[in-house]
Amino acid sequence: GPGIFGAQFYGAKNWDGVRSTFRFKLLSIAVVLTATIAIFITFGDTLISLYLTGEGDATAAARMFVYGREYLNVMLLGLLPFAISQAYSSTLREAGETVLPMKASIAAVFTNLVLNYILIFGKFGFPAYGVVGAAVATVISRYMELTIILIYTHKHSARFPFVVGLYRTMKVPVNLTVLILKKGFPLMINELLWSIGVTKITQIFSTCGLNVIAALNISSTVTNLFNVIFVSMGTAVAVMVGQALGAGDIEEAKSHAWKLIFFSVCTCFVIGGALVISSPFIPMIYKTTEDVMKLATHFMMTSAAIMAFHSIAHCCYFAIRSGGKTIITFFFDSAYLWVFGIPFTYVITHFTNLDIYAIYPLSFIPDVIKSVIGIVIL
Repeated sequence: GPGIFGAQFYGAKNWDGVRSTFRFKLLSIAVVLTATIAIFITFGDTLISLYLTGEGDATAAARMFVYGREYLNVMLLGLLPFAISQAYSSTLREAGETVLPMKASIAAVFTNLVLNYILIFGKFGFPAYGVVGAAVATVISRYMELTIILIYTHKHSARFPFVVGLYRTMKVPVNLTVLILKKGFPLMINELLWSIGVTKITQIFSTCGLNVIAALNISSTVTNLFNVIFVSMGTAVAVMVGQALGAGDIEEAKSHAWKLIFFSVCTCFVIGGALVISSPFIPMIYKTTEDVMKLATHFMMTSAAIMAFHSIAHCCYFAIRSGGKTIITFFFDSAYLWVFGIPFTYVITHFTNLDIYAIYPLSFIPDVIKSVIGIVIL
C-alpha cells in the first residue's frame, strides 16, 4: 500500500512523502507482527497438524510434528528483523536502488548456508542441533541482512535523502494515512488471502501422502530459486511504472510495462529450460527415498513448463497495482485463487481417481487462464 505512493513520491522527488510512507510501513509492521506471533503461539500446533493428514507412517508423522513445532518456535525470533528488512528493502527498491538489498540477501544466504552446515550436523565443535539448528541459522542470517541494510543506508544519507530525520517523529499525515489505507487495505487483504490460499493448496496436496509433502518441499525450494528472475521483474515493473506515473508520463509507464513483461517471458524460457535439464539431478543431493525424488523431479518439470504463464500474471499484477487499481488486483489475484484455483484443485484431488502425477499439472490450468485475463485487464 505505501509502496505505491513511495515509488510515486520518489518520481516526484518528494522526500517528506517517502519518509511518511516508510513510517507507515513501520507502524504496520508493529501491528501485524504482534498479531502474527500471537497466532503462531496460540494455534501453531493446529496449523502444523493440517499438513500431516495424508497416508503414511504414524510414527514418521509424529516426528514431523515435533520437528515442525521446534522449528516454528525458533523462527518466531526472526520475524522482527525480517519485517524491518522488508520495510527498508522495499523503500530502497522504490528509489531504484536494487543492488544493496541484493547484496544483503546474498550475505544472508551465505551466512544461512554456512551456519546450516555447522548447526544441523554439528561441525567445528558445535553440537548437532538438527532442525533447530536450521531455524537458528535462518534467524541469525536475517539479523545479518538487516544489519547490512541499516548501516549502509544510514551512512549514505546523501544518496538516500529520505533517511535524514527519518526517526525524528513517527507521525504520518492524516490525509496520506487515509489514502494509503484506502489503496492498501485491499492489498493487505489480498496478500493475506493469497498466502492462506497457497498454503491451503499445499495442504490439499498433502492429503495424497507424506511423500508428496517431502517432494513439494524439495521442489518449492529449488523452483523458488529459479523463479527469482520473474519475481524480481515484478518488482521492476512496480518501481519503473510507479515512478513514471509519479512523474506524469503515462506513455513511458505503458512502454515500461510491456517491455518488461516481454523480457520476463523470454528469460523464463531460458530459466525454465535450465530447470528442466537439472530437475532429474537436484533431488539426488537430498537424503530421501526414490519415490520422493521422482515426485520432486516431476513437480519441478511442471513448474518449469508453467513458468512463463506465472511470469505474465505476476508482471500484470504489479503493473496494475502500481497505478493504484487495488480493487482490480484483489479480484485478479486472491479472489481468483479462492473462487477458481482452490476449488479446482480440491475437486481433482478428492473427486477423481487421478494420482498426484496428473493432479499437480492439472492444478495449474487456472494459472494459465489467469495470465490471459491479466493481459486483457492491463
